[in-house]
Amino acid sequence: MTIWIPVNLNPKLPKYKALAEAITQAVDDGTLKPGAKLPTQRFLADELGVTVGTVTRAYAEAEKQLLIESRVGSGTYVKSATADGFNSTTGDSDAATIDLSFSFALDVKQNAMLANQLSQLSNQPNRLKQLLQYQIGEASKAHLEAGIKWLSMSGVQTPNRDNLLITYGGQHGFYCATTAICKARDTVLSPGLTYPGFSQLAQQMGLRHIGLISDEFGVTVESLKLACQRYRPRLLYLNTRTNNPSCEQMNQARIDALAEVLREHQVMVIEDDVQGCLLDSTLPSFINSYRDITCYVTSTSKALAGGLRVGYVLSPPHLVRPIAAALRASCWIPAPLMVEIASHWINDGTAERIIELQRWELSARHRAVAEALNKHTYAACEHGFNVWLHLPPARRAQEFCQSLARQKVLAKPSTAFAVGHFDSGQAIRFCLGGDTSRADLRQATAIIASELEQPAAEFDLSH
Repeated sequence: MTIWIPVNLNPKLPKYKALAEAITQAVDDGTLKPGAKLPTQRFLADELGVTVGTVTRAYAEAEKQLLIESRVGSGTYVKSATADGFNSTTGDSDAATIDLSFSFALDVKQNAMLANQLSQLSNQPNRLKQLLQYQIGEASKAHLEAGIKWLSMSGVQTPNRDNLLITYGGQHGFYCATTAICKARDTVLSPGLTYPGFSQLAQQMGLRHIGLISDEFGVTVESLKLACQRYRPRLLYLNTRTNNPSCEQMNQARIDALAEVLREHQVMVIEDDVQGCLLDSTLPSFINSYRDITCYVTSTSKALAGGLRVGYVLSPPHLVRPIAAALRASCWIPAPLMVEIASHWINDGTAERIIELQRWELSARHRAVAEALNKHTYAACEHGFNVWLHLPPARRAQEFCQSLARQKVLAKPSTAFAVGHFDSGQAIRFCLGGDTSRADLRQATAIIASELEQPAAEFDLSH
């Protein structure tokens, strides 16, 4: 049996992290197969010229990512594809459709974590009785404190509990904020390519929705100035840290320039940051620089589990009561049992572990995308779910997605994200989350790469 020894460890990382990364890559590319036994820690330390403690930390890191497992008295092994963890190297995808059209949280066995949490709650009859009763008034102090911790994990600096409200997820959060700020026939702004959920909200509320031009740093100052002068908008909706769908990230200079225009024209910001806790927490944001004009919205749904719909809105003081009124009118109060579970996960470290597992897996998936599409132009954010792929000049987004669908790969065309008649360009968005395995993703990106090399469909115009 050949003993696996990693080569060319990443010199930019601490040694234990570089070794953990090498294990991930070896599992990902099949060098380390399910069930393979890893070298003993002493042997590998001697081979690499590092301490045993370094190898121990690396193995512990890889075990946290559900890649390997220690067996008492036997050694350390690569987990099988059917063990608890990601299906990283295999996947029965031949007959199934691979759905990359939605940005869902990855499956890191949250169902087992939920079962454990519910089991603990089952032994607390008094607490269960409280959770099953109507909760009158504001959210509990404990739930708000957990929300403050969640915001801090997302990079929000010194959030104020008095300005925090708990909602039914991010969509409900920016619905309540928009309801508090706007009335029918008001004008709202967003990037011209934006999350369709906000477009649906604007339509439902009877708002005039204007899409703004963006560049590599998001909404341009010039397009915002023009829209403010022409339409007198009430608010600007955006994703500062990673635009959905097109993945631009704002820098501090752009935020500062936009804020100057917004203050001049008395326009509020709804900053939708539902993927924020998966990303680099030091990325700039409106909430950390311009809290007086920003309603910050985040959620557990993307980062932890789609069905765990708990959102948080951090509001300027003058909007807390109007947003609370909109919240009560739309749902009275979010389900206490759901908020209790989210709060426990935030407080006991489960949430951080789920996030860490997702980051680890998303890094591997982004590497797979880079390998498959290295000849093509696309945008993506490290640890983000979305990939925004620009198509060759001859291809059209709708036609391209239809061709992929015939090959059982689902993605969304750029037109699905365009505000009104905004020029969406020719691109597609596909996502790396959900129940798809790495093998599914490799198969899908191979199909996408092959399709990019195909000529455009020919149409018979002779009739």
